[in-house]
Amino acid sequence: MDPKNILRKMFRTRKQPEENTRSILVVDDDVSFCDNLKDILEGEGYEVHIASTCSDASRLVRDKRPWLALVDLKLPDGTGTALLSDLRKVKPDCVCILMTAYADVDSAVTALEKGAFYYLQKPMRPAELLEIVDLAFETIRLKEEKRKSEEALIARNKELEEIIARLKKIIEPS
Repeated sequence: MDPKNILRKMFRTRKQPEENTRSILVVDDDVSFCDNLKDILEGEGYEVHIASTCSDASRLVRDKRPWLALVDLKLPDGTGTALLSDLRKVKPDCVCILMTAYADVDSAVTALEKGAFYYLQKPMRPAELLEIVDLAFETIRLKEEKRKSEEALIARNKELEEIIARLKKIIEPS
């Protein structure tokens, strides 16, 4: 079996994020490309929202709160890297994957410096897309798990501090 297929199956068997976190925003002005991505991703159980401009994408992020955004680097009303910054202001934990048909090293470096999770060159194979999306959602799941663990630890620490304070009152005479 191909190593990539093994990896893909491994990530598919892992616990996926809660159902409401399986929302993806696709931002690209190529309608047929968006339709193809939507078919592929919905076939894997993801909820997919489509935008063709930066302004549409900003509205959808506010309304739909997606956990993942697949964003074209060149859009009619702006750039994918600028949109990445805007998306993060509205939903800081949104994972962004930038896509382009005009790949060059400088744009890839800039995208990653701005916080892109990955940089995909179009056209991409469906298997490649799904591998990266799976990795992104595994990252989202792990970040959520870490956040919840930290919250539980902080709550537990406060409980312990209260118990210690009560014990000190009992042990130390007034």
